[in-house]
Amino acid sequence: MTIANTGCSPSSRKRRGKLIAAALVALACSAAGFVQQAAAANVKVAYALDYMFSKPELITKWYGNIKKEFEATHPGDTLELVPIPGGYEDFMTKLSLLYNSPKTAPDIIHVMSVSIGQFADGGLLLPLDDKAKAASWWQDFPKPVQNEGLVDGTHYGVVVGINTYQLLFSRPLMEKAGLSADWTPKNWDDILTAARAIKKAVPDSWPIWLITGTAQGPASLGNGPGLLLTASSEPKIYDQKTKKWVVDSKGIREVLEFYKKAAADNLLAPSSQIMNPNATNNSATILPEGKTGIVFAGNWIPIDWNPQVCTPCWGEKEQETIGSTAVPTSNGQAPHTAATMDTQAAAIYKDTPNPDLAWAAVNIMTEKQQQLDLSAWGPAIPPTPALSKDPVYLGYSLPRFQTSFADLTATATSMPSSPELPVWAYAFQMATQTMVLKPDTSTDDAVNAMRKYVVDQLGEDKVETLP
Repeated sequence: MTIANTGCSPSSRKRRGKLIAAALVALACSAAGFVQQAAAANVKVAYALDYMFSKPELITKWYGNIKKEFEATHPGDTLELVPIPGGYEDFMTKLSLLYNSPKTAPDIIHVMSVSIGQFADGGLLLPLDDKAKAASWWQDFPKPVQNEGLVDGTHYGVVVGINTYQLLFSRPLMEKAGLSADWTPKNWDDILTAARAIKKAVPDSWPIWLITGTAQGPASLGNGPGLLLTASSEPKIYDQKTKKWVVDSKGIREVLEFYKKAAADNLLAPSSQIMNPNATNNSATILPEGKTGIVFAGNWIPIDWNPQVCTPCWGEKEQETIGSTAVPTSNGQAPHTAATMDTQAAAIYKDTPNPDLAWAAVNIMTEKQQQLDLSAWGPAIPPTPALSKDPVYLGYSLPRFQTSFADLTATATSMPSSPELPVWAYAFQMATQTMVLKPDTSTDDAVNAMRKYVVDQLGEDKVETLP
């Protein structure tokens, strides 16, 4: 048997060995580069540019800091910011459109917690129970705050900031009306009586700032009609036992009567103001003008006066002209005062290709510095209670404002997070809006219109009347 000469002499074999080794090194380098390139991820986070924070540049700054930290701790990966301009309802519409395609769907959304139910019901959100329970900071969140992103027993959202509501009032206007600078109403009649006294003493004043109308959407429900309903004789919105929406109750009628009386006596700020889509923020600029008496206000109002926000800048001396007190119950019944709470939350897309990286970004949002920055720029109350005692947080406005709003989180009530809430909220806001625009409307007519709208949208079997 003759073996063919392959030409592989010892020297040629050595040269070929070097070539093979070089090729293997090149291949390894190429493969490493491919792996590194394949591992690089892009995580998109969508948020409302004009709604969540006091100014667009402040939420841009907040997310810029989060992006910087995320990309520093995850080399090669990118946190892509997707700011969506417009009011909250515009934001929700545009956000829904992004979810029409996996290519445009954001990995993380920053929404009001009341909206979580809509996205969870559509099968768009990732359950976060296991991830949250494993996070060290989760146990620091009070149970009511943890449950803000809870839908049908599953956590879909993580709170990054809290808003609570109470009354702010002008001490100079109170004094002109012959009332105490430390005014403390015991019931709703006390509010109306004080407002009438202010109107009599200062005819061109706006005695009460209380928002209503459908333009603000369900996210603002707790700042207006929902806040009053929480303080009413029957605050129930959704009956968990019957799984039905309450469309007629003593509480709903008390709220409608309050709006009716306030409008009939010309005690409310102009409808162009309190029905404005940005009405929740506008009172920060209105109060310093000295013409508004009593404001149903969110915790961000006093913080908006600090040098970091300046809408407008208002010093401590000027802020001392503003008093604060909890919203009383309708007839002074127990528990005597009431408050609502709404929150901002982060949620993750169910089909994100990078759930762990998305969660890493959410983790950054919950860090101490991010919570404190959001508290100043949102402004909001930190979800970690200890931070509401932090000197930095207390320094964002007068400590008495910071403390009184933060203390409300222990007892405040949230609006139900349900995909059906927008229907009920629209009907209730429309009913109160009608009372403002047409105060001669009977309460029965307003209730019947509210009921009809909800029934038309959800069905007769989804509503109930409470005695």
